Amino acid sequence: MTRASSISSFSAVENVFPTEAGIADALSRAVDVFRQAGLGGAHLFSIELSIHEALVNAFVHGVLERGASQIRLAYEIDSRRVRVVVEDDGADAVTQDGRDNRGEGHGRGLSLIRAFTSRVFSQGGVISMELDLDEAPVASSDHIPAMLRSWNSLLW
Repeated sequence: MTRASSISSFSAVENVFPTEAGIADALSRAVDVFRQAGLGGAHLFSIELSIHEALVNAFVHGVLERGASQIRLAYEIDSRRVRVVVEDDGADAVTQDGRDNRGEGHGRGLSLIRAFTSRVFSQGGVISMELDLDEAPVASSDHIPAMLRSWNSLLW
């Protein structure tokens, strides 16, 4: 486990080219930054998986479903936490009866992000997450196998 005190501070904001290749490139750059800042092991795995899921969510639900033309990725790391925001500029997905249906669907992206980060906020085309570095990595906690068992029961 990487000790939080060895983490260097860094922040960045970038526009992600809204394609699968653009998402892969942005994720690779972010992971390189986190690695260079001193993040490793389960913390790096948790944030990499979470960013990937948030970017794919923005691509599928923002670009493909709601016509977004832009995905933005912002992140910062310091000795205590990693903060990430992924947003798209897709049209609001409000149904005729006024309900917001962006959270509906059968995907597991937000569930994975919630499982592998310390805090998550999602509204519309914005997903904001934090990963505390002074706690044991969420990825190694006992609730992950329980979550996977519940998903497995949904599949069979």
